[in-house]
Amino acid sequence: MKVTSAPIASFDSVSKSYRGYVLALLTLVFVVNFIDRQVLSVLIEPIKRDLQLTDTQLGLLSGLAFALLYVTAGVPVARLADLKSRRNLIAVCMVIWSSMTALCGAATNFAQLLIARMGVAIGEAGCVAPSHSILSDYYRPADRPLALSVYSAGASVGVFLGLLGGGWLAESVGWRSALVLIGLPGIAVALIVLLTLREPTRGMSLPGHVTCAKPAPKHFWSDLGHLLARRTLMFIALAGGLQSMVTYGVATWSPAFFMRVHGMGASTAGATLAVINGLVAGIGAVVGGAVAARLSRNERRWLLWMPAIAATISTPLYAFAVLSPSSFTSLLLLAPAAFLSMVYVGPALAATHGVAGVTLRATGVALTLFVSNLLGIGGGALLVGVVSDAFAAAQPHVSLRYGLLAVLLANIPAIIGYLLAARSVRDDWHE
Repeated sequence: MKVTSAPIASFDSVSKSYRGYVLALLTLVFVVNFIDRQVLSVLIEPIKRDLQLTDTQLGLLSGLAFALLYVTAGVPVARLADLKSRRNLIAVCMVIWSSMTALCGAATNFAQLLIARMGVAIGEAGCVAPSHSILSDYYRPADRPLALSVYSAGASVGVFLGLLGGGWLAESVGWRSALVLIGLPGIAVALIVLLTLREPTRGMSLPGHVTCAKPAPKHFWSDLGHLLARRTLMFIALAGGLQSMVTYGVATWSPAFFMRVHGMGASTAGATLAVINGLVAGIGAVVGGAVAARLSRNERRWLLWMPAIAATISTPLYAFAVLSPSSFTSLLLLAPAAFLSMVYVGPALAATHGVAGVTLRATGVALTLFVSNLLGIGGGALLVGVVSDAFAAAQPHVSLRYGLLAVLLANIPAIIGYLLAARSVRDDWHE
């Protein structure tokens, strides 16, 4: 099959079915992204035993070490996406992160596993911002909250498949073979992207706007200054990052929590939490996007009010789930908390797209993700691990409970950040 290089010229020339195909394909890419990223959470216990690691080291592998390279590479990669082929960039980066996930299975010590995880992070830096930029050209502003929520739900599907498959494979073939079997299929998906995804003309989804296949060259630091001057973008980034500390921290450590505190096996914990942290959370992302798409047609501030409301309700649910002595009650409370924890994704990202504008969309998304992922991925898992280690000597079997409670505090300033962003979003909107 021949790779099509010519960009699509206009929005009206794209059929509804192909637009849906693009959304489905990029969502699949994001699913694979999260399978490869999050599978480590259900493998924490066997890796800890095999390589004799501490919770702090595991928190570094799952969080800060991954996040530092992920966010550092994210901005320059997104800059390439604003200037070069976004489709080709996604395909190349997907091959990199899939190969490095498989190489994680060959690690024999902490340093080797750390280097392989850094390779995963570098590759995955080229997934989200270019995909967002493409979707914004295939979907008009009014339809973006739902489209971005469907795309973002791919993270939850990836968590579901990673936990379900990772838990089963860990018990069946061991954690090393599990990483190899999970990593390699992404290379085939990258080939599908290269062969079937057509690059859209930038800005073609905006009615009445003149579009161009290649944006005019710009100065990076000047453009970055323009983005940083839009305070709404910074409030969204900080709020999203703080809330991500909670979602990533809980998602990373909840399998280990139920194994240690409630005595579950790897496959049972993986399957149960796959449904809650995967499917239920994914439904929350889609529902949040659908509701926000409707409400924000007349009032854009709903894009930020909704995340604030959802975080306010989910925080006490998470706390009671962690404190409950019953595994059944804990899981029962965890389900609605997981649903609400993903409501913010589509609305907040739609607000980011609007504030960044057409020509700086990928860079704007990457800048927001730089802050939010550094806090969320980098801080959430690490904070839980550090607090857990601090209590491990006195209460080794329940020390994770304290770590999970500590990370929930991040939702308080996150709620404040969303409300501050809502105050300025109408002034900073650039479409």
